[in-house]
Parts: sequence; structure tokens; C-alpha cells
Amino acid sequence: MLENEMEESRSGTIKIADVSYDVLRSFVHYLYTAEVLLDEQMACDLLVLAEKYQVKHLKSYCEKFMTSKVNSENAIMTFAFAHQHNAPHLLESALSLILDNMDKLTERDEYKELVEKDPRLVVEIYEAYLTRQVNTASNKSQLVVQT
Repeated sequence: MLENEMEESRSGTIKIADVSYDVLRSFVHYLYTAEVLLDEQMACDLLVLAEKYQVKHLKSYCEKFMTSKVNSENAIMTFAFAHQHNAPHLLESALSLILDNMDKLTERDEYKELVEKDPRLVVEIYEAYLTRQVNTASNKSQLVVQT
């Protein structure tokens, strides 16, 4: 921004209006110290900011933290978030929990919201579920043939 012919290079100021003061402060603190204190909301906000400004280590750190916090209650929304922000490890973790709990999935409000907002993600979930079912059936049939 400061090196190209942009407003920021002329004024010497970068305005960041799409993030709270606390998140921006943590982000700048991380840039100077490589240290950050995370809770679940801060990790989400910093992951988005780290992705935007291509701070890969911070993004990875936030993704790892968020992956440790995935549970059956937040898996659907976490899956959508991870998909939106290109967080493959978080995506895999959330998808795994979703697939393990498919029987309860369609009853949740988050699922109904996802169907409305982004049905392609629901299709992706079901494709992964069907692939898992096919692989499980294939493995079982191989065990039967071998014995």
C-alpha cells in the first residue's frame, strides 16, 4: 500500500476501518512481538485480518487454536467460516465432526441457516458423507473377502 501509487502512499496513512480497536491492537502487537493472547472471538477476527494482510504464521496459529475449539455445537458455523477464509485444517476438523454427527445435523438451526445462505456447502458436506459411507462399505467388503 505504501509502495504503490495509492492514497496510502501519498498520505503515509493506512486506514483500517473493518476491524475493532482491540483486534487491530493485538494484530500490531503480534507483528512486533510474535505473541498474541487468544480467545475464540479474537482468533476468528485475527485469522481474517492475518489472511487479508498475508501474515501466514499468525493465520496458521489462529487456525490451530480454532481447530482445538471445534465441537459439535459450533462445527457447522466453523466449517462455513473455514471455507470462507481458506483454513484447510480448520475445515477438515469441522467437517469430520459434522460427518460424525450427521444424524443430528439437520435438526440444528445452523444447518437450516447454511442451507439458506450457502447451499453449495451443504452439498459439499453430503458429498463428503457419501464418500465416507462408500469407503466404509468398501473396507467392510474387503474384510469379508479376506477372511
